[in-house]
Amino acid sequence: MAKFYAESELDGKLTGFRSRGPATLTECLAPGTLWQPVFQMTVMANTKNGRSVLTGTRRADSNPTHPNVISTPTSMLPLEFARCYFDSIAASATDLVPVHLTELRADDLRTVVRLPEAAARGVVPDPSSALSFLAGDLLARKLGCEGAMEAASREKPLGTCRFSMVGAGFSYVADRPTEDPENPEPLYEPLLMFGAILELHDPTVIPEQTASYKDLCWTSPEDYAEGVRTKRIESFNPKFLDRADEADSDSVTVCARGLCLQTTHKVLTDLASGPTTGPTTGGSI
Repeated sequence: MAKFYAESELDGKLTGFRSRGPATLTECLAPGTLWQPVFQMTVMANTKNGRSVLTGTRRADSNPTHPNVISTPTSMLPLEFARCYFDSIAASATDLVPVHLTELRADDLRTVVRLPEAAARGVVPDPSSALSFLAGDLLARKLGCEGAMEAASREKPLGTCRFSMVGAGFSYVADRPTEDPENPEPLYEPLLMFGAILELHDPTVIPEQTASYKDLCWTSPEDYAEGVRTKRIESFNPKFLDRADEADSDSVTVCARGLCLQTTHKVLTDLASGPTTGPTTGGSI
């Protein structure tokens, strides 16, 4: 269960934050940590409009903490899983730096691990691969691909996946009332984002609506980057521009924020910059 904290509840207690000083990712994933690991998946495919990335709007009834937020697919990770995944990728990291955040700023994601484009990748589904299991679970549980997953196999996969990066940051959740009604106290989630890339062979396996997302849409990397920069929701999905003048439009309640968008943005930026070279580290793991 995710826990939300005020700034005063994190200072001096969150590993790798302010007075606690720099910390390795291993220390941030230790038992009792306040960090919540999250598996985030950047889903890409070749569509009729060219190279595209998947976004969707989180449904309020299935995601009460982040309702009507444009997002890329995510799933909470148990600490034990996150430690295993990090152990499996640490040796191939091209950048590995300590976690040390000195300011609490929502949606400010700091990359602490970067994996090369040549990092080990696997097919989806593959029952022998932990990463493939995570990707397949997200496809079936949140992206409406349960039938496609059931019909696919290692010989006829839906796509390939690999880890790309790990980032640390804070996600704003809500305001907590205080004695002063004019000054509520903001609450945050400290998140460690384990970012992966899924290359889908056939984008049509993703429906437009699922129990978790509405308005699932394929967007060009250029429009995606513009949406992250400007927070203009029509950059992610032109439908919002078309409906902007409708009296009953839900676009007025939709916003573009969150570490999931930032994670995909960093993944796409790394892809655009080309292959990285051999491993370099800025500290121990």
